[in-house]
Amino acid sequence: MKLLFLTQPLDVKEDGNLALLTTAAIAAGTHVAWGHIDQLSLVAGQIITRGQRLTPHQGFQSDPNIDQALACGDFDLVWVLSLGKRNSFLDKIQLLKILETQTRVINSTEALLYLRSKYGLTQLGDLFQHPKTFASNRAEPFIEIIEGGGEWILKPAAGSLGQGIFLLNKTTHSYPSLIRYLLGQNADHYLILQEHIPDIDRGEKRVLMAAGHLIGAYLRRQDTDHRTNLMQGGQAEPTTLSEAEQTLALKLGAYCSELGAEFIGIDLVYPYVIEINVINPGGLGTLMSLGEANQAGAVIKAILQT
Repeated sequence: MKLLFLTQPLDVKEDGNLALLTTAAIAAGTHVAWGHIDQLSLVAGQIITRGQRLTPHQGFQSDPNIDQALACGDFDLVWVLSLGKRNSFLDKIQLLKILETQTRVINSTEALLYLRSKYGLTQLGDLFQHPKTFASNRAEPFIEIIEGGGEWILKPAAGSLGQGIFLLNKTTHSYPSLIRYLLGQNADHYLILQEHIPDIDRGEKRVLMAAGHLIGAYLRRQDTDHRTNLMQGGQAEPTTLSEAEQTLALKLGAYCSELGAEFIGIDLVYPYVIEINVINPGGLGTLMSLGEANQAGAVIKAILQT
């Protein structure tokens, strides 16, 4: 079994998913390589990148001096752990789409397009409840909604790591100017306006799933502002899932797995699903920091047996 992680392997953290999953995969007898997501190329009909092959006793640090050409189609599984630079997102999606005709790619391009953008979640009302959501590249619809009352979350359509997220209401100082600024001088950005769920102030559960299997969960709580993301000062705490939460997570995990989203993180404020993270959802190191066992092996087992 040959596995290629597509990532940005320049700053590898020992408790990050890349290192933990690499270690677990090698322990399972898998041949592992790292490839640069931003160096995907099309050469004579083949998808090529540059990267390095890992050895069982190698320290997990990227070494540009040993980068070599890697034919992605030569691997049994290509696992996307980063989408790299934003301005070349569609180019990489199209290259990965070609690669899907040659080998197995996770998470699939359909999942990356449909679930990562946050638009697709609004169409899954038969699976879960989702906060009332609007999207536009014009300020006026947002202003009209906010002036109607209530608390609203404004965020980029394809953002990550809790960046660019604002809590607004009609009394927020100069919020129309903020919206217009975020839309861009040429109104060439789209924004999401989402109903604020009050219960999120008590915390949001991050639920990790692999190939439809429940891997673990933890609570993310924020004491300084509205964002629970750990990269923005949120704090992780141990948690358990109720029977209803487990049922919802398993149902959603099965749906995502069928769509090709096999390693995901669900952000849950029951009964609401706030977001589905389909690009390196983190969490394995967080679970370990909270005293739980290393679940990287369980993730690898679930993925490789699918």
